[in-house]
Amino acid sequence: MNKNPNRRFTIAGTMIALFVLIVLVSIQATHGQIFSMMTSWLAVEVRQTNAVIADPVERANIAQDDVTRDGFELLAAGDIARCKPHKGFDKTLRNLAYFFGQANAELLKDAGALQTAKLVDDHPGLPVLALGDLAYPNGAPVDLNLCYDTYWGHFKDRTYPTPGNHEYHSHDAYAYYDYWGTRAGPERRGYYATHMNGWLVLSLNSEVAANKGSAQARWLEAQLTNSDASCVLAFFHKPAFSTSKRNNSEDAQRLFEILYRQGATLVLNGHNHFYERTRPLDAQGRVDPDNGITSFVVGTGGTDLADATKPASFSERLITSDHGLLKLELADDEYRWQFLSAKTNSALDSGHKSCNQRL
Repeated sequence: MNKNPNRRFTIAGTMIALFVLIVLVSIQATHGQIFSMMTSWLAVEVRQTNAVIADPVERANIAQDDVTRDGFELLAAGDIARCKPHKGFDKTLRNLAYFFGQANAELLKDAGALQTAKLVDDHPGLPVLALGDLAYPNGAPVDLNLCYDTYWGHFKDRTYPTPGNHEYHSHDAYAYYDYWGTRAGPERRGYYATHMNGWLVLSLNSEVAANKGSAQARWLEAQLTNSDASCVLAFFHKPAFSTSKRNNSEDAQRLFEILYRQGATLVLNGHNHFYERTRPLDAQGRVDPDNGITSFVVGTGGTDLADATKPASFSERLITSDHGLLKLELADDEYRWQFLSAKTNSALDSGHKSCNQRL
């Protein structure tokens, strides 16, 4: 008779110990983000429960009015804010401290994001395309809210983001979607469409599948097929073609192929930490002066710049020495560009071209 209570206590103690072990392992496995992730998942479930079913083509359009005005201009850059890196258990402690409201911003003092933010401030009201890798090192809540937000957060309401590979260092880029909300597009897919001065502007996601039959590829084909816009601009993090060739760019190349086939004019990317303008290229990266897409790689938003490198044969301009922003003017059937140095506010590259004829 006396053994049963002891047995129950033993079972209960074992279960408690197992629960504590699972919690500790989960904390370390997620580098201290488990509680932030649970809060995010709960918020997502609540939003999805209250969501209104929309047309599948239209539901990934950002919910806002088209932007149309004479002399329309915008700014673009990626690879922006870098927190002080932490390793091992220090990273876990920092993420836990953030969740419980005890973390402080630990910014790198030489971050070029301070210069590029000042340059954005010098152009009040212009839309800003944020080309991914917005918060190093891991796109965690602490990185976005204490580093990115410190530099670029005060013009969040005029920023159009796209996710990069560092955002996906945190599970499914959950912190990125929590930070941006509907500005990242609905359903946490990372792609959406809007119009700017008659241009179809597409924010795409180079970090998820874009192969034939994928949700993103079907959505992109539908957007392009159904649009009567004569000029198309797309932006996503990884470049399909650039002087610096890096791994895992297959989905970026698939996006580029669809855009080329549908007559797009411009593609903007980050990922490589320099400024590059390519010649007009076809879906295989060959020069096509009549129907090719001109790509701008603008990984100059603030993080460390790449070392000087020899430009590829298809590269028309390569700048590895300056943080800065791409400034575009979108007009009827043409565009103008300038790459503005964040140090001097001077244009290091400029020009104008006509849109591709897609209709």
